[in-house]
Amino acid sequence: MSSIDSTRRSSLNGSMLRSILSSQIAAKSSSSRQSMKSGPRIATPHITETQLGESIQFRTSAIADISDMGPADLIHVSKYHKHSKEESGDYHYCVGLDTSSIIQPFMYLQTIILNEKNTGTEKHPKVGTYCSYNCFSHGDLRIRCTFPGLTAPLVQFIPSSKQKIAVTIDSDETEQVQLIWKETYVSSLVRSLLFCDSVDRQLPGMCKFNPVPSTKDAKEAIVAMCELLPRGPLLDCNDLFNQPTLCRNYLVDALLKLIGLVGYYDLALEQIAKLEEADSLKDFGTLKVRILLDKGDQTSAVRLMHDVLKVKPRDGWMLQMQASFLVERNRPDLALIPARRSVECLPTEFLCWLTLIKVYILLKDYRNALLALNSSPMYSNKKKDIHAALKPKEFAFPFPPEGRLEDVWNNCESFGCISGFGGIVEFSPVNQINSISELHAAVYEQTKLQSTFREAYGLLAIMTRQLGWTDLLRIRSEIFVMEDEYNASVESEREREMKSNLNEQQIRGDNVSQTLSVPKSDAETRNRAGSWSSGKSSTRSLSRISSKFKQKRLSERWLDSLFLIFYENLKSVLIWENERRIREELEHSALEWELIGEECFKVRHYESGITPFQTALDSRFSIFACQELLEYYLTYSQKRLEFRVLNGLGKSKRERDGGQAAYMLSEDFVLTIVCKLISWNYRYYGEFSVLCLKVLKNLMELSDSDSALVKSKLEFLFDEENPSEDGEKSGTKSPKREGRRKSMEHRQGIAGVVSRYISWLDQF
Repeated sequence: MSSIDSTRRSSLNGSMLRSILSSQIAAKSSSSRQSMKSGPRIATPHITETQLGESIQFRTSAIADISDMGPADLIHVSKYHKHSKEESGDYHYCVGLDTSSIIQPFMYLQTIILNEKNTGTEKHPKVGTYCSYNCFSHGDLRIRCTFPGLTAPLVQFIPSSKQKIAVTIDSDETEQVQLIWKETYVSSLVRSLLFCDSVDRQLPGMCKFNPVPSTKDAKEAIVAMCELLPRGPLLDCNDLFNQPTLCRNYLVDALLKLIGLVGYYDLALEQIAKLEEADSLKDFGTLKVRILLDKGDQTSAVRLMHDVLKVKPRDGWMLQMQASFLVERNRPDLALIPARRSVECLPTEFLCWLTLIKVYILLKDYRNALLALNSSPMYSNKKKDIHAALKPKEFAFPFPPEGRLEDVWNNCESFGCISGFGGIVEFSPVNQINSISELHAAVYEQTKLQSTFREAYGLLAIMTRQLGWTDLLRIRSEIFVMEDEYNASVESEREREMKSNLNEQQIRGDNVSQTLSVPKSDAETRNRAGSWSSGKSSTRSLSRISSKFKQKRLSERWLDSLFLIFYENLKSVLIWENERRIREELEHSALEWELIGEECFKVRHYESGITPFQTALDSRFSIFACQELLEYYLTYSQKRLEFRVLNGLGKSKRERDGGQAAYMLSEDFVLTIVCKLISWNYRYYGEFSVLCLKVLKNLMELSDSDSALVKSKLEFLFDEENPSEDGEKSGTKSPKREGRRKSMEHRQGIAGVVSRYISWLDQF
């Protein structure tokens, strides 16, 4: 791709380009400036560079090292200051803009520049640069515009070799140049869908826009993503997979998320069928099965699994898919054979082992479950797609014009912009951190597990929930020889052998005079005999040790560590549950309540963890607690049978009588916290969230609900008061309230924002 003529003036036709450029000139007029002053303004973050252009230079230097989805799009604006007569650079990040052409990036640059008081002059124009990483060709697509300016925007593609290619191209594009735009567009789609709810991937000052605002956009996005599926492994995969494949990579993850929201399953299947017709060597069987299952067409999915396995009985991923399907339907007896075969075919893939362990758990074969867990391949957290942010000179995050919930935004100010690695403790104020107990702090630090280790910890929790901690330890001791146990046995055998040798020496000492008179040759012979006798005794000792442990296996050290960590976690949870039974009122800080909830969820004591989480959220809003509860709600709502069986839930008398189980969340509570999460996201320029949309969609699809009912609940839960209500009652007009009234003219409360989310879902 580096040899491609990939710089151009515009992807637009002449009339469209002239129309856009004329808008720049029109914006210079006083009437346009006056309308910008009186009208509503958009709010964007401003991060000031220490040195002009350092953010772009830092991005350029990192291109060669990127091997995954790449960083979020970078928006950079350089401006001239009349007073200091110096230039400075402001920047921020964004995901979700349509980079299939120059239109949206150019209009976005124009909007944020014209939104400022000083829009630049012809002598000292402002220069805006939009950078978007292309995951497929491993390069940065950059759009550079001057404001005001009559020249067309300059577009450059900078490959990983960092050699700029700056060649002017007419409006007629070559096929290769069109491919670069398509690749960049799909790369942006993947980042917008996978970055939107990831705190780890969040960068300070990152705007998150909806990448598919209409049905037309959604269909175009699905078609474009499907066309590039054969090159999906270039984007890498998440940490649960050993290596990316055609059906297991970030592009597939993003595609499934998008289809799950908009529901164009048939369109995706049609596009995948075209790929297979064009190249018979490309097999997307497991992806088609996943789409069919998400669609709810179980009959077609089962038929496809059968047809594929009939032709390729050693297809490990299809075997894993079949076993997982049977586990979800609580048929472990049928799932055992495909689960075992998938492990035989793909012994280095953790997900195959995970499915097999779940099958053993459902069959109550805990011995084999532990043995399989001990044999599972474990991967460390790659953290490849986590990109660091520069240390800014200064920054400003102005309030957005909508989405405000007073208590949530107040909590935003106390926490700050949460981004990067860490949890609730790392982002909490120091005074709150100092208030938590040593036990909760220790458990929090120990249970910060990632990747496969977190999944293995969850399997231990499931087994403990079903079997009990004491019985699990008993089975563990029966099948594993612990390192400490083995060392103790060896040491004990050595002590026994030493005592035996001492006894023999004492017997020989009774005739010491005779020993001294023995000739030298005889003494050497006896010493050699004694040495041989000692060696023979040592061999017998090792044989006894070996026979003692020959029926056991050596436990992996990481599994021993997980057992120790789990013990501390479970102990803390049991202490909390005991306190809850004994005392009616318990006092903890909001941070401690949240940590207690996390501890309960990690050991699968969900019914005990819901109350602490709710108490914590009542005290102050936390994005971590909110996301935890919403993901939990989706898990038990969408896979209720598997969830209940694995975790031993839903067996209470209350649920048998038709009431709500203790482990379930009420719909009103879920709606409340999802609205609060949307408000939190809006405070930091996050207008798009897959998690929030999935929760709202789930609430709308309940048997006794629809979009109209959810909207009516919104009006009831977030009834916004008239700003002048108190003033009218008193007969006076407060200047403060008058200011609030005017400020609300261009604002929309959280109920209106969430209603837009629901309307967006309704169009599909």
